[in-house]
Amino acid sequence: MTDVEHWIWLAQAFSPGSPKPCALAEALGGARVVHEADEAALAASGICTAHDLSLLRPHSLAQAERIIEHCLARGYDIRTFADEDYPALLREIHAPPAVLYVSGRLPAADMLCIAMVGARRVTDYGAAAAERLAMGLANAGVGVVSGLAAGVDTHAHKGALKGGGKTYAVLGCGLDTVYPASNRELYRLVAKTGAVLSEFPPDAGPDRHHFPIRNRIIAGLCAGTVVVEAGRKSGSLITAGQALEMGRDVFAVPGSIFSPMSEGTNQLLREGAKPACGVADLLEEYPEALARILPAEPAQQSLFPPAAVPPRPEPVPEKPATPARRPVQGLDDVQRAVLALLDASPRHVDELAVRASLPPGQVLAVLTVLEIQGLARSEPGRRFCTV
Repeated sequence: MTDVEHWIWLAQAFSPGSPKPCALAEALGGARVVHEADEAALAASGICTAHDLSLLRPHSLAQAERIIEHCLARGYDIRTFADEDYPALLREIHAPPAVLYVSGRLPAADMLCIAMVGARRVTDYGAAAAERLAMGLANAGVGVVSGLAAGVDTHAHKGALKGGGKTYAVLGCGLDTVYPASNRELYRLVAKTGAVLSEFPPDAGPDRHHFPIRNRIIAGLCAGTVVVEAGRKSGSLITAGQALEMGRDVFAVPGSIFSPMSEGTNQLLREGAKPACGVADLLEEYPEALARILPAEPAQQSLFPPAAVPPRPEPVPEKPATPARRPVQGLDDVQRAVLALLDASPRHVDELAVRASLPPGQVLAVLTVLEIQGLARSEPGRRFCTV
């Protein structure tokens, strides 16, 4: 028997969303130890009630073995709370899932991930906002996490794919089910570039009670959650509340004061959520993470062939009062090109993006790296100049 089987057994013993499987395994020394423990040891943990003990005893490993065989046949991966590549941020939440079933590859340990959630009956404004923000995040190397549902989720995943990045879908059902069925091709593309994942066994169908439970995973995987469009009673507000409880950032896209579909997001803004008026509003919150995820070599060197890179200004000896720029060894072509657009007069990110023919999100990410390296300085209003 393997530890994976014991983890699946332990997860199946409790209701999805329960904090007890991982808490028990940590208290006793692993899922296998929990399986082999007697009632006295389980009771002594202080975690199990009498009802919990009755749940644990009848569970053999046969069902876990069947699930593993099913996953092998379908090409799904299984990750447990004990695995080294279990997402670090997810490990920190109150009730981390003991088991994750995965189609694709989970985010790399150093990848910054942002959740995007919102209404299923999305307006044209909400759809456009979701796609534009997700595309900008993907351009900057940020993972976009959502739930593959209709509406905002769908447009967030599509935007990330258009941006050439990675996106991750957390389901409220098992991996065997595509819900809604109209997203079958989107499911395939998300799994190919990022991952589709669930804590529910592969054959579990969609249930209205599953979705609030899975929302904690969407928020838990991410440093921040963006609510794109939401009415007053939208389920996405649950995700925002869970993100706040986890100590994560919450953003909201401002909406029309005349639209019922913006009542939830506008209320979040009144309560202190950070406004997401553009991708720059999101990226500027995570300069250190962006410095880690930006590649050392340009991902799209063809955007700036050598002839298209503006020449760096030569130093002017007759004006010693003007400090020369610091050495720029180690910068890639894109970073050099953005740096060459800067001078002593602060320029807005959007202006620099137009001049560089790059998405604002990518330009802001490059400027963040230049600032960290002491080659650029940020000014109020998302403006940048030379040091």
